Amino acid sequence: MMTLSTLVLATSGATSTIFEFLSNHLVLVALTASAGWFYAGHQYLQKGNLVAAFLWQSIAVLLLIAFCVNVVLSASKSWFSFTLAIAALGVEIWLMKRWLRQERQAAGGGGRA
Repeated sequence: MMTLSTLVLATSGATSTIFEFLSNHLVLVALTASAGWFYAGHQYLQKGNLVAAFLWQSIAVLLLIAFCVNVVLSASKSWFSFTLAIAALGVEIWLMKRWLRQERQAAGGGGRA
């Protein structure tokens, strides 16, 4: 039979393992946080609030830029993580430009963003 102290120790061991994994794979943390903020911005865009959408999506882009700068300046030189972050950054910027262009065309502004 499991006691409460055994359960707490087992849970804390699993938690520390998860934290250890994430601290060794920071790109997963950066991509997840960036995707969450980017999706929040997309939700505001769907509601028609362009300013809030741009701000949330800008936070996502800035997070990935900060991660890339950290990788370049760090001693670990994790180029695979850097490549993943740059790819995600490119996709986010491309989507922002695409959605902005669609909003301008819907508003009758035309032109390219």
